[in-house]
Amino acid sequence: MQNVATICQTYTTLSQQQIDHIIQLAEQLPRISKLNRAYVFIDCYAIEADHLIVVAEALPKGDSSLYQNSVVTQNVYESFEPAVFQALTTGKDVHGHRGVTQEGKVVEQNVTPIILNGETIGALIMEKDITQQIANEQKLTALSKATETISELFKQPKHESIFVPDMIEESLFYLDKSYLIRYFNLKGEQMVEALTSETCELNSSFLKYFPRLHHILNDERVIVLEERAIYDKYYQVKCIKLYTDTHVSGYLMMFKDITELKEKEKALISKTIAIREVHHRVKNNLQTVASLLRLQMRMGIPEESQYYFKESLNRILCIASVYEVILSESDADQVNIGTLIQKIGNMLVANESSDIKTIQIDYHLAERYYLPSHIAIAIALIANELITNCLNHAFTAYATGEIEVRLTYDQQSQAFTLMIQDNGTGASSYQKSFGLNIVNTITENDLDGHFTINSNTIGTLAQIVFQYKGSIAI
Repeated sequence: MQNVATICQTYTTLSQQQIDHIIQLAEQLPRISKLNRAYVFIDCYAIEADHLIVVAEALPKGDSSLYQNSVVTQNVYESFEPAVFQALTTGKDVHGHRGVTQEGKVVEQNVTPIILNGETIGALIMEKDITQQIANEQKLTALSKATETISELFKQPKHESIFVPDMIEESLFYLDKSYLIRYFNLKGEQMVEALTSETCELNSSFLKYFPRLHHILNDERVIVLEERAIYDKYYQVKCIKLYTDTHVSGYLMMFKDITELKEKEKALISKTIAIREVHHRVKNNLQTVASLLRLQMRMGIPEESQYYFKESLNRILCIASVYEVILSESDADQVNIGTLIQKIGNMLVANESSDIKTIQIDYHLAERYYLPSHIAIAIALIANELITNCLNHAFTAYATGEIEVRLTYDQQSQAFTLMIQDNGTGASSYQKSFGLNIVNTITENDLDGHFTINSNTIGTLAQIVFQYKGSIAI
């Protein structure tokens, strides 16, 4: 404790005997701090008698919120800590004094004078941070004032030309602490009569009409908000505790009829379930048709027909993929376009790749765009035809090949661009085929867009551009 001795010798006029006494007491500060979970200090008179000096301190373990830095050797003035000076002047303890630290925290101080041989040589101060306690007290004070205001409001005679509670759309009940109804507005009266066929009466128990709401009144929270089924209706129930001083003096119960909203939610859920069931059945039916085509191909068909059966099978499967994506990712009639394109591309490349030929397909679909199913079906068919076109014509002279699929969206023009680039053999011109006719027709008629296909230095680039001004959930 040499440091305490040095501080006392440097900043105070204490004698050596008095300093030794201060040192002995300073050795006990950590125990006092730990026991009381408080900040503990020893202040002594400075050489200049108009202020004190902090000569020792102890902080509660793990708590440094009250003082950011050590206050040892700092000056203490009466204007900031009058309780300390009061204890030194009178020689008596001071308890429960509230003060403000130099860092703006509200503290509760307990001060006892340090007396040696009948002379007061310093003060032992214990401080606790009560900033949060003060905030809570202010909240209770505000609640008490609100209670008084509400109580006065309900005391107004109902024959006044304008009575505010009757203008509120919610059913409103003002209860005392025994749950007796002291006031109800017109909506509340109508609600009780409609639900119970009884007449709502003043001074009757609120639980007589609403016995299942006992738990809300007993909830520890100041404000409780729940949605409850009451009889054959749905209500948003709000319970507000009213305080006088620190004690609950009453309750404000408010009911908002949300039956119509709940019915609409049920109808929406039912509609969503019905839509999903339709999607599921369409997907199953398409897969059944695909299975029948596969069976027919296995049973034997002319060699020249194999190609057309395979193309028809891929078109059916790509439409089925739309419904698979809907069912796997969304509860609505929305399709993740990126997932859909990848599913179709991977399926086509997997069917085409073999030990002799290896095709790699890369995707650049940075965003997650969701579009309605009818748009998705159009994009699925287009992607199927264009990727199939690459597989059938671009790599006839190669053992390996690469296809790049890129989908972008320009917010300013609200336009999607789908680009499919291969690194195979390009052509000076592209003759109209059944597949390319499908792409052109769907792009123009279903998407109101534009389709181009041209050779470039890499290979062949097919591109469609179309506007979609609806919502694109991302």
